[in-house]
Amino acid sequence: MDRKKRTLRYGIIACMAAMVGAVAYAFVRLYVMNMRVDLSVFAVNIVVFMISAGVLVYLMWKQKEMEEEEFFRD
Repeated sequence: MDRKKRTLRYGIIACMAAMVGAVAYAFVRLYVMNMRVDLSVFAVNIVVFMISAGVLVYLMWKQKEMEEEEFFRD
């Protein structure tokens, strides 16, 4: 079970890193490179946030389910 917990934590961290990466991409495009808002900024932020949020909710649900299973097993 320890391996599954570790994998879930890595997945949660990866989702959060993807969200931070999307924000960093938008920040660099808009403020560092002084570019206008275009479709790529919206697409990256919307797609990455939707996918990452969905996966993050699923992983958190699985983590809670595993904790409850361990609680009732003891």
